[in-house]
This record gives sequence, C-alpha cells and structure tokens, in this order.
Amino acid sequence: MKIKKSNLVIAVLSLSFFLLSGLLLIAVAAQKGPAGTAQYVDIKPNKKYKMAFANWNDMNSFAIIARDSFTAAAKYYGVEMMLLDNKQDPVQANTNVDVAITAKVDAYFQYNQDEAVNRRIAQKLKGANIKGIAIQVPMGDNDPDLPFYLVNNYGTGTVCGELLANTAKTKWGANTPMSLFIANHPEAGEYFIQRGKGTVDSAKKILPQLEVSQISTKGSPEVTRQMTADFLTAHPKGKILMWCHIDQNTMGMLSAVKAASRLEDCLIVSVGAQPTMLPEIRNPKSIVLGTVAHFPEQWGWDVVPQVIRWLNDGVRPKSPQSPPYVMLTRENVDQYYPQTK
Repeated sequence: MKIKKSNLVIAVLSLSFFLLSGLLLIAVAAQKGPAGTAQYVDIKPNKKYKMAFANWNDMNSFAIIARDSFTAAAKYYGVEMMLLDNKQDPVQANTNVDVAITAKVDAYFQYNQDEAVNRRIAQKLKGANIKGIAIQVPMGDNDPDLPFYLVNNYGTGTVCGELLANTAKTKWGANTPMSLFIANHPEAGEYFIQRGKGTVDSAKKILPQLEVSQISTKGSPEVTRQMTADFLTAHPKGKILMWCHIDQNTMGMLSAVKAASRLEDCLIVSVGAQPTMLPEIRNPKSIVLGTVAHFPEQWGWDVVPQVIRWLNDGVRPKSPQSPPYVMLTRENVDQYYPQTK
C-alpha cells in the first residue's frame, strides 16, 4: 500500500502539534483527581525535611502531572522538594541521584522505567542512608527498605483488551478475521510486559482467533508512527485492533492509521489519560475508544505523607501500592475530568 506524501506530511505535523499542545495544556490547567480534590492527611514533619523527585521525563505530560502532584503535596506539608529530570536517560538518572546525595536529601523519589538503572540507584541511596521510593518501576525485588508505588499493569491491560475485543465483536462480528497489534515498551521491564500481556490475554479470551503482532515503541511517538505504518503496509487488508502503552505514542499510531487511510479498519485503545488525549476520547468519530486513567495528579498526595511518617517514626510505607485505574470512554470522561472539556 502506498501512502500519499501529502497524507504523511499532515500526519507528522498533527503529531508534532499534539506533543507541543500537551505541554501547553499542562502549563495552563492543573487536573484534579477522581474525587475532585487532593486527599489530605493529618501529619506534620518532625523537622524540616528535604526530598528529591527525579522525574521520568519533564517533556512528557503524564510525568509532568505526577511531578506537580509531588511538589504540591510537599508544599502543603512543609517539605522542601528538589526537582530533577531523568530525561529517560540512564546516564542522567545516575547523575541525578549523585546530585541528590550531595545535597543530603532525606528521601528520594525515583520515577524511571529502567529496572537495571533503578537497582544501581538503589545501591547508591542505601550507601548514603537515604530513603528511596520507586515510582512505577521498583528499585529492588520486594525489598522492604525500597517501597514502590506502581499502577496495576496487568489489570490495566485487561480492561484495554476487553474494550477492544468487545467493541470489535459488536462492530465487525465475532467471525470476522482480525489481528491484534500491540505497541509496547518491553525494554522498560516486566511491569510493562505485564501491561501488554493483560491486553492480549483478555482480548483473546473474547476473540480467540486473533492473530497477535507485537512491536517496541522504544518509548518514542515517531518510532510508534513508523512501526505502525510498516505494519499497515504489510497488512493492506483486514480489521486490526490496536493497543499502545502510553497516550503520547498512541497519537503516533493514530497518525499512521490516518495517513494510510485505514480508519475504517482499525480500533485503538490507549493508556495514560493525558490531557491532549481527552479531546480525542470525546470525539464521537474517533477510532480511539478509550484510555486508562491512573490519576497521576493524586500520586504525590498519596505518597508524600507516608514518607513523612517514615522519616518521623520509622513506619515504612506499604509496598507495593497502586493508584486506582479507570477506563475513560466517551460515556464517562466528563465524570472524571469535567474541567478539561
């Protein structure tokens, strides 16, 4: 299948606009959580604590929301919060922890997707007697001194696969030949692999005949767009269920589908509920059926007071902990995020 050059240019420009507008939306509008307000805890620091939050990537809208929840919670509870940016780069992540150790922080929040890097950082934190808390990807295997806060990845994938398969079954019929295209980031570790596995398992439970193809996005919207385009070229006919591990890369996937003029053949489900994805979810003509919300705007309010208690009294946070998750669709998105309409 040949893709018109004009369609490809439009798709790439649309993707670039999506990424830039995401950052602008974050800058002008803070989101609230599922209850609409932060969840406050009656606790005060025994002394002036200094913490550090090393973000996954300050160019990612989901990560920005998570970071801002930690800074807001720290301000509310009277804790100093040093902000660092891992930039999805192992070298930068190691540099950041060295900076925090030199600054003599009391606690370190590590938001990073690379398990191997996290383990090295954990060793540095233990050596400096700094309390380490992992966000999303653990720093140690069930180590009680390294609590972690992560989304329910298999459960997240399960609701994605169910929505995809049930919608496809209703729209195209259970006996229609279909394939399942999984765009994941397995290099980030087992937790992302489980997210994809949940999608595949639940979708095949409903549509056992699905042929599954999996690619790695490398964490890049552009790689996702190109790999999706290649898949569509190799599969010029047939119905395709598509899943991607995070919204910003899903928009690359959607751009490829549009450029290939395959909107009638594809359905997409995503993860992240990033602000720039919500207009797509609200669009009744969009092939993006839904995106899973993990409410990162609440994460700091959940975790910071627990770490204050850990520093005050030695009571470790429960580990692992997971935030709630909800599949956002056109039917319920305004229930959770009415202010973004």
